[in-house]
Amino acid sequence: MRLLLVAGSPEPSSSSLVSRLAVEADQVLAIDRGAEACRVAGVVPDAFCGDADTVSAETLSWVREHAAGTPVSEGTLAVDPADDVRERPQIHGLHGDLGIRIFPPAKYDTDLSLGFACARQIAAERGEALDVTVTCASAGRMDHALAVFGVLASNADVAPVLVEDAFECRILAPNGVAVWEFGDECVGSHFSFVALADASVVSEQGMRWELDHFRVDALRDRGISNVIDAPGASITCHAGIVAAFLIR
Repeated sequence: MRLLLVAGSPEPSSSSLVSRLAVEADQVLAIDRGAEACRVAGVVPDAFCGDADTVSAETLSWVREHAAGTPVSEGTLAVDPADDVRERPQIHGLHGDLGIRIFPPAKYDTDLSLGFACARQIAAERGEALDVTVTCASAGRMDHALAVFGVLASNADVAPVLVEDAFECRILAPNGVAVWEFGDECVGSHFSFVALADASVVSEQGMRWELDHFRVDALRDRGISNVIDAPGASITCHAGIVAAFLIR
């Protein structure tokens, strides 16, 4: 299933983008203030997740009135952790009606991390494989924006795609999706990649500057500001984790 996570950036994506991504998704999960972006875009989320510290009471009431999800049982989320740092995610919260999951503000996990955990449970309840698109996640505070990519990297196995008005970013990894191939419409576009794990290994073909099994450590700038020169250009992550950016 394709699940859209609408995150709670203080500078949300455009309503037209949120609306388009919602149409392309099977389910929409609003993460805290992301419910505000959904409401402005006229998108009724199927579920809500967060600690409700940034969404208005009015919008949360709107979600409760309009959400179409099924009731879920109380208890901790029955999901596996997205990384090996902890035995289980530190998620303790109240599961409510209509797929609304509200958690206490005092917690170790960000709302986006909770959103991925909720997304995994939604897919598990339906017995379906999970593909995740994220929007409204990359603007605002720099520490939050950097943490977003940490969360995306720890969920590389579900091949998350971050789509904003100015760019599309795909998380590439051998245990998720390792290759991104570009069509004719991307020729001439700017492209960058940033490794999110040490000892990542990357190849680029059809780019102005190509690489062949190049080793790069986390956050190094070797992959910045390339250009797609040929149809069928591609980037491959042979090892590690890479955030690949197509600049609009």
